[in-house]
Amino acid sequence: MLSTRSHPLSTFSYQLSTICCLLLLAAPVYGQAPQNSADQRARTFTVLPAQQQILLTGFTRARATLDIIPEIAGRCLELTTDIGETIDNNGIFAVIDSTLVRLDLKANSVSRQQVQRNLRFETQQVKRYQQLHTSKSSSRARLDEQELLLDQSRLKLDQLQVEAERLQELLSRHTIKAPPGWRIMERHVEPGQWVPGGRILAKAGDYQTLIIPLAVTPSELRSLQREKSIPLHLPGENIDGHGSLYRISPGFDPVTRKIKIEILIDRQTYDNLSLKQGGVRVEVPVRIPDPMHGFLVPARAVVERYEESWLTRENGKQVRIIVLGPANGPDDDLQWLRITAPEIKAGDSFKLPPAS
Repeated sequence: MLSTRSHPLSTFSYQLSTICCLLLLAAPVYGQAPQNSADQRARTFTVLPAQQQILLTGFTRARATLDIIPEIAGRCLELTTDIGETIDNNGIFAVIDSTLVRLDLKANSVSRQQVQRNLRFETQQVKRYQQLHTSKSSSRARLDEQELLLDQSRLKLDQLQVEAERLQELLSRHTIKAPPGWRIMERHVEPGQWVPGGRILAKAGDYQTLIIPLAVTPSELRSLQREKSIPLHLPGENIDGHGSLYRISPGFDPVTRKIKIEILIDRQTYDNLSLKQGGVRVEVPVRIPDPMHGFLVPARAVVERYEESWLTRENGKQVRIIVLGPANGPDDDLQWLRITAPEIKAGDSFKLPPAS
């Protein structure tokens, strides 16, 4: 009778071959797990807050202006600068007749020479009376009188010196000056015309640097403050440039509810201008939060069904959205849409179907 009992070696070989087959079948599964996980992460996206870019338009102006006003009255003899011209390095704008002041200075000079002559004589007289008083040939009272005359002459000379300084200062004010390099914007005087003191003769402006005055909302101001260098576009000059915040008013216009600011054009942009004056149009692009509280999503993530648009969350839940229109997103390889929905907030994750 034949025995059906298997040999131990053959049984072990059979079990070993079975295990190897199972490992070979399982190997592709283990190798695909990380790839499926990466694919899963690549098929999600994060909702981004939408922004809107607007253009603020302003016109260049002088950095500062001042009125040229004389402190004295007189007849205008000369004007060195006309409207649009630049003040010379000496700063002289106009000259007012100073004949009377010069005559007073001559008279003062003569008076000082006379007092100085008297002062020399009285100094010698004091020395003589000091010697006479020492030898008992003159009284002390006579010596005191001579010393008093000497002191009065010294005081008179000091007084005339102060008067000469006052006349020199008055003479200098007959030359009307303005900051060198500034340009004349207005002129209200002609040579030969009588000029009363305190009247505005001209207005000058500092066009060596240019500013752009604007009125902005608080959100626009915050956006500009985040910019280290504010981009500018000058359509009339057909150039792009940069600027910086120069002044910010602490107040606001109660009617428009806007804040007044000034943007200073940087030196390189200024040097490229062909018209270094006021009235040059400047456009300032500003990115502000979307007034519709919208968000940015990839266009292929939006599913249309029954004339409605939907997004799918990571857990499979679908959210109905309203598409506001196409928009520019952070990734140029994708088409982006601007959407809004009450159930969505910035940072939410949604599924992104694979590209077809």
